[in-house]
Amino acid sequence: MERRVASTGENETPARGVLHRLLSIFAEVKPREVFSVLVLTLNVFLLLTGYYLLKVVREPLILAGGGLEIGGQKLDLDGPEVKAYAAAGQALLLVGVVRAYGAMARRFGRMQLTTALTLFFAGNLVLFFFLARLGVPLGVPFYLWVGCFNLTVIAQFWSFANDVYTPEQGKRLFAIVGIGSSLGAMFGAQIAKRVYVPIGPYNMMLVAAGVLLACLWLTYLVHRDDLAGPGGGPQKADAPPGGAAGGFKIIAGDRYLLLIAALTLVLNWVNSTGEYILDRTLIESATSALGQESAPGGAAANAPAAAEGADPGAPLAAGTPVYLVDPDASRLLEGKIAAVKGDAFDVEAGGKVVEGAEKGLVHPRTEKGKKAALGAIIGTFKGDFFYWVNTLGVVLQLFLVSRIFKYLGVRFALFILPAIALLGNASLAVLPALAVVRVAKIAENSTDYSVQNTARQALFLPVGRDAKYSAKAAIDTFVVRAGDVLAAVGVIVGQVLALSVRHFAMVNIALALAWLAVVVGIAREHKRRAADEQDAEDLKAA
Repeated sequence: MERRVASTGENETPARGVLHRLLSIFAEVKPREVFSVLVLTLNVFLLLTGYYLLKVVREPLILAGGGLEIGGQKLDLDGPEVKAYAAAGQALLLVGVVRAYGAMARRFGRMQLTTALTLFFAGNLVLFFFLARLGVPLGVPFYLWVGCFNLTVIAQFWSFANDVYTPEQGKRLFAIVGIGSSLGAMFGAQIAKRVYVPIGPYNMMLVAAGVLLACLWLTYLVHRDDLAGPGGGPQKADAPPGGAAGGFKIIAGDRYLLLIAALTLVLNWVNSTGEYILDRTLIESATSALGQESAPGGAAANAPAAAEGADPGAPLAAGTPVYLVDPDASRLLEGKIAAVKGDAFDVEAGGKVVEGAEKGLVHPRTEKGKKAALGAIIGTFKGDFFYWVNTLGVVLQLFLVSRIFKYLGVRFALFILPAIALLGNASLAVLPALAVVRVAKIAENSTDYSVQNTARQALFLPVGRDAKYSAKAAIDTFVVRAGDVLAAVGVIVGQVLALSVRHFAMVNIALALAWLAVVVGIAREHKRRAADEQDAEDLKAA
């Protein structure tokens, strides 16, 4: 007997349109699904574009922000350590966020819930903009906020998508929706790289706020389309998606959700440790050339210093000692202005004269100028890094994910990322250079954002509606940051024990092996649930 799936509307449109044929290249799409899958894809595209604008803004603020102050006492910490410790603060914040989200999910319908979250975060960005204009330090607070924003808004989007589609639809269509995620991340990283210097980080916050409002409108369009289709109606519109139990309680009572939580925990532990390795190696590389021209008796050692506290963007005169950003080598050079040519400079640095260096790459040799120059290196490197991560992610999403799902299945897809992480960290343990770290993290993150992300979202298709919202929110926010906390603890221990990058890579090797063991458990449980779901569908069809 032919099996029918609810709300596909497969017979509603007699002809396959151009868009239908185009989408069918990547996955099996039925006519009634074309509108929703296109709008959801555009929605997540814009969400990831906005997030990557903010992510590129976040990195220089936290890494070049000059340490952390608590109670007026400045701690002697470098940017990568501050970033790792701030991730632990995110986990504490997210305990409250998860509880607040669960309470809202039990009270409001899904559209009300999405509207409240979106307007809240868009308003926050406007507030950050004005605080920055007032000179309020934003490094750590903004880092904490971006972590909560990213996890909450993206988790809400995928909860909404899981609620719109049946398990059968999700397995087919999430591969296409994921294309929007990968393209948005790539586009956002590239835009951020191009506009960071011209418009500055704080104006980028306002752009991201506008993107969020556009996403809210797109969500409403899909919500309205879903209610108009088979299985929709006022009851679905008004019913709060959260159950009576909170997210943590739902997870604790379900072995399958516990395994997904364990997967999420170890995945982010490995990823955050890898991010620390990348950041630490980048900072070491960026500052490796400093002082080379300042050897005792050297000319640079006796060069007159620029006025302390000078504005890094102020006009510079010939002979002024400066920091020159070398974005190709991701390093700072000490030098001096040889000539001023309008908005560009000829700079004598590294034993040669660099002609036509643009204003954003030249900063006075002061502490403030050093921070600005280091921020420019980090912003440029991270923008380029995110671009390649997401370019590769798009290729994987377009040409591999749907085929992996169709021919090998969701369970096989879960094994790919831990295998890549194991290989990448083994390479770092042998040769912990910036080029090796960059390649390893590009491979790991691009797979995470494409194959792994789509597979992990599909794991929630066979669970109940309360688990899709409340439990998923807890896993995608608190559990994610709990992994970051464990990574931060590892950084603290590493600081005490003076561990090298090679040692941190070895820790990740052990974690990747544990990760593979968790995936084995999930695969077994998922197989059992898939069999139960098939039996239930067969009974309905009979």
